[in-house]
Amino acid sequence: MTKDVAVKWFKQALHDLEIAKKNVAIGGYDTAAFLAHQAVEKLLKSLYALKGQKIPRIHYIDVLARRLGVFRLVKDEIIDINADYMFARYPDVGENVPYEEYNEEIAADKVAKAERVFALLKDYYRELLEDKADG
Repeated sequence: MTKDVAVKWFKQALHDLEIAKKNVAIGGYDTAAFLAHQAVEKLLKSLYALKGQKIPRIHYIDVLARRLGVFRLVKDEIIDINADYMFARYPDVGENVPYEEYNEEIAADKVAKAERVFALLKDYYRELLEDKADG
C-alpha cells in the first residue's frame, strides 16, 4: 500500500463523516449511524495503507483498531458504533427495521463518537492532512 492509497481512504472517511452529520440534520438517523461507522472504518483503513500494510477486508472496527494497536485509545467510542455496520443497514438484524431503531439523539451521539475517534487518532494521520490540503 502507498501513501496515495491512504489519502484516498482518508478523504472518503472525512466525506462519510460530513455526510453522516448532514443525515442527522435531515432525519436520516439510521444512515447517519451507518456512515459514522463507515467514516471510522475508512479512517482506520487509511492508517493501514499509511503504514504500508495490506488493508483488511473486514468491517469490524474493533478488530481493525486492535490490529493497528490503537484500540485502547478509542475503545469507548468504537465499542458503541461497531454494531451499526449491520444494525443500521439490515432489517432482519434487530426487532424493528433500522430507521425505527434510531432517533436524533442516538444518531448525533454516534456521529460525535466517530468525530472523537478522528480527534483521538489525529497524531496517527497528521501527514495525510497535509496531502489533503494540497489536493
